Amino acid sequence: MDRSPLEQDTRPAVPAFAGGLKPRLAWLALFWEAAWPALWPSVGVAGLFLSLALLDILPSLGFALHLAALVLFLGVFLFLTVRNLRRLRLPEARAALRRLETASGLGHRPLSGLQDTLGSNPKDPMAQALWQAHQSRLARLVRTLRVGLPSPGLARRDVWGLRAALGLLLVVAVAAGWRDADDRLLRAVTPSFAGAVPAGPPTVDAWINPPAYTGLPPLYLRKAADAAVPAAQPADQAPLSIPTGSKLLVQVHGGTGQPVLRLDAAETAFQSIDASNHRLETELTGGTRLGIAQDGATLQEWRIKVLPDGAPRIDFASDPAAGERDALKLEYQASDDYGLEAVTATIRRAASTEPGAATIGEESIDLSLLLPALAPKQARAASYHDLTPHPWAGTPVQIELTAQDAIGQEGRSGPFLLVLPERQFTHPVARAIIEQRKRLTLEPEAREDIAEQLTGIAAQPQAYNEDTVVFLALKSSVTRLYEEGGEIAAVQDLLWDTALRLEDGGVSLAERDLRDIQRRLQEALARNAPEEELERLMDELERAMDRFMEAMMEQMQQMAEQGMQPEQFDPSQMQQIDRQDLQRMMDQMREMMRSGARDKAQQMLSQMQQMMENLRFGMMQQQQNSQQMQQQMQSLQELQDLTRRQQQLLDETFQMQQQMQGDADQPSQRGQQPGLQGQQGPEQGQQNRQMGQEGRSGQAEGRSRMTPERGAALQEALRRALGDLMRRMGEVGEIPRQLGQAERAMRDSSDALRGNQPGEAIPAETEALDQLRSGAQQMAEQMAQQMMAGQQPGQQGQDRPGQQGRRQGERDPFGRPYNNDGQFATGDVEVPEQSDLKRAREIFDELRRRSGDTSRPDYELDYIDRLLRRF
Repeated sequence: MDRSPLEQDTRPAVPAFAGGLKPRLAWLALFWEAAWPALWPSVGVAGLFLSLALLDILPSLGFALHLAALVLFLGVFLFLTVRNLRRLRLPEARAALRRLETASGLGHRPLSGLQDTLGSNPKDPMAQALWQAHQSRLARLVRTLRVGLPSPGLARRDVWGLRAALGLLLVVAVAAGWRDADDRLLRAVTPSFAGAVPAGPPTVDAWINPPAYTGLPPLYLRKAADAAVPAAQPADQAPLSIPTGSKLLVQVHGGTGQPVLRLDAAETAFQSIDASNHRLETELTGGTRLGIAQDGATLQEWRIKVLPDGAPRIDFASDPAAGERDALKLEYQASDDYGLEAVTATIRRAASTEPGAATIGEESIDLSLLLPALAPKQARAASYHDLTPHPWAGTPVQIELTAQDAIGQEGRSGPFLLVLPERQFTHPVARAIIEQRKRLTLEPEAREDIAEQLTGIAAQPQAYNEDTVVFLALKSSVTRLYEEGGEIAAVQDLLWDTALRLEDGGVSLAERDLRDIQRRLQEALARNAPEEELERLMDELERAMDRFMEAMMEQMQQMAEQGMQPEQFDPSQMQQIDRQDLQRMMDQMREMMRSGARDKAQQMLSQMQQMMENLRFGMMQQQQNSQQMQQQMQSLQELQDLTRRQQQLLDETFQMQQQMQGDADQPSQRGQQPGLQGQQGPEQGQQNRQMGQEGRSGQAEGRSRMTPERGAALQEALRRALGDLMRRMGEVGEIPRQLGQAERAMRDSSDALRGNQPGEAIPAETEALDQLRSGAQQMAEQMAQQMMAGQQPGQQGQDRPGQQGRRQGERDPFGRPYNNDGQFATGDVEVPEQSDLKRAREIFDELRRRSGDTSRPDYELDYIDRLLRRF
């Protein structure tokens, strides 16, 4: 039957705890806290012996010292071990329970009640209930006990921290001898009875690493030599050429004693890594004989020749001159021992272009000239610099070239004097503006007079097609010139932009952007910029090229609409052909840069720049020719008008002579008429008779008003008009010689009329009329020949039966010669084939793979990195 709680079993609710896991762990912790301080001296001795063994120090002591060291280490180890183990005391079980109570933070030693039993009346229900409650509390307490980490307290005994020093020494020893640890340990415990191991024959490893800027590979020398037999360089062998500043790295393995480096009479001791390994690194800046000696014996010897780094040399390859589009062409040739780093041109104002002319002021223009390759030893290149916007354009300047190498040495050319090229404007208002702009440079004190001249130009809006932007720009310039302290440079920039707007609209601005991106791309290629930057610049170049071509096509269409282009011109077809060629060149440049052939890409970019120069020059030349043709047409029309007015004056003079002789002398006057006709020729005489009939029938009023004084004034006005026409014709072309004879005949006619002698004036007027007609006929023939010559290239470009391709020597709109198949020639730029590009890419990938191999020597990795920088 069931028992009540007070009558249940009175056995302990907590099982036996002394043999549990936690008391055992606590006992082990107490044992370690007692054993480790006792064993630490022995472990320290063993660690010191292991470090010396791995560092291979003991075999170098010799047999006696080696054996003594082994005996000493073994004796100290056994003595310390035996003594400390005898002093070691094992912990008791009660100490383990006490550790649990201490680690768990329990007070009053509650675990001592785990083995207790109910000692009073076991039958007492109240005693049993209290006992069970006590046992339950102990059971819950056991589950929360902690052992804690052992704390030997070694720091209290090792006040000097010797265990940290021993640990560091052991780490160094393992790092130095882990590869052949077995052999080292075996040598450490087995001293040789034959004495110390004799050192092997010395071995010399020598590297000469030239400075990085030289681009030369490291010179590696390695030769084993017997100490008794010096290994010297033969006397008849040429000395080693070493650039100054080269690093010499020498390592000596084996032998006895500390080696020394002998450079002529100076000696430098090596740094000893251990007893048999020595190392030295130094920089070579002079000397003729280099040797390595050990124990008084020469191990290796070389004859050397330290080459100094000479300054660069530079000079003009051709005289600086204006290019096709008034850009300054600078062609130079330069050289350096190990490579050029930069070439610059310095331009200063000069008093004149005479030899020895002094410079004006300290201000200068510094131009960075492009190098044909990365750090070339020999360089010859031409670059174009558009300085026409600069205020110095059209003034005498002095140009001096400077070449710089990698260590900052400079070489300079002689000064060259010339007039800085300036742009020739065809628009009359643009020419007038540029003239005043130049005066601001040459005569800065004449600001008010220049402002008045600009005001006069702005007051004639019909001359610049009433362009509001031009008017506002001129007024703004005038206002700034009148202001005190106004910036002249800002006014000059504004006047330049205004002249460009009048001359050719937006083509010049697009051209300016194109030249800027071409210069930036050239500089990026020269300094070996990353591939991402080159791709970005190529994209900008394509966009700038598109804008430039669009602006040019728009200008060409406007010229065609104004009759300034031949009828055979087709802007859309030319635009398509040119853009195809340009896109092909762009693709080739991208492929060259990606494959590492950046020198070829730089050459092709220079060729493209030259092509654009030729194209723009051809367009400007064609525009100038068209404008010249228009001016000649206008001059021809004015000449025809002068001829008509001279004919009219001749008729009036003849009628005036008839009136002065009276009706009684009519027969004689008629008799003179055939003579006059004889002087003028049959056609002229017939024309005069017709004009005379018209005068007799319908110009009676004009006959009544003509007088010698009025005739002289009319003739003088015609002569002055002819002189002005001749002056303008001389600006654009050749003046027909007949016009000069006509001018002299007009002067004779004017003098005769002033003397009231119309009869003597008639032959002079007739001569002037004949010469005017002859000059007009000659001028018309010249214009016809020029028009035929202007159409000839277009006719030559057409294929004829039996003719394939284009004529030899013919050039495309970019100025490039055509091949036999009609395609443009690449000139002297060697475009790599696909196989060459593939091979270059393979070499580039192999170099990158080798650069990531850390097992290669440092000098080889450094040389590979220098090669990669060239890509």
